[in-house]
Amino acid sequence: MLRQSASYYLRILHIIAIILVITGLAPGQARAAQEIVLISDQSKIIKLPVAPATVLIGNPSVADVTTDGRSLFFHPRGFGLTNVVALDGDGRKLGDYLVRVIFEDSYSVSIYAPDGRKTLSCRKDCEPTLRIGDNQDYSGSYIAQAGGKNSLAANQAMGEDMSVPGAATVLTTTSGATPAPQ
Repeated sequence: MLRQSASYYLRILHIIAIILVITGLAPGQARAAQEIVLISDQSKIIKLPVAPATVLIGNPSVADVTTDGRSLFFHPRGFGLTNVVALDGDGRKLGDYLVRVIFEDSYSVSIYAPDGRKTLSCRKDCEPTLRIGDNQDYSGSYIAQAGGKNSLAANQAMGEDMSVPGAATVLTTTSGATPAPQ
């Protein structure tokens, strides 16, 4: 009876081993890709056990990755699905990721008109925002204005007045006294 029990348990262990190999859960076997969902305009950080030597990106127009030591920084670039694989110096897989980039913003409103879509962010007041697929005239105007604003900020020296020609002058004081009109 004891001999039959050992044989029975040995068969059970063989069946479990076969199931583990088939499902990819056996030790040393590659695991299925981890899914990462990136929200448009929001990056995500993943820590690896060691610094990667190589990072492969299936479609860099969907997502891009930068590294710093053991950290992978995932950056959404467009909407869709791609994969990212991180390898160590010996070519062993450190990480395998299925990356999905989505647009998710509970404050955004899309207006669909015959001339195309326009997107607004409406948390308090509705203001234009940029979303891939918006009308080109609408998004072009937004990009030009945002570029002008960024250019002013980038070219301003520390403490320098950032006046825009034709804009109203803003007077400030640090003493609390009311400034005299100019």
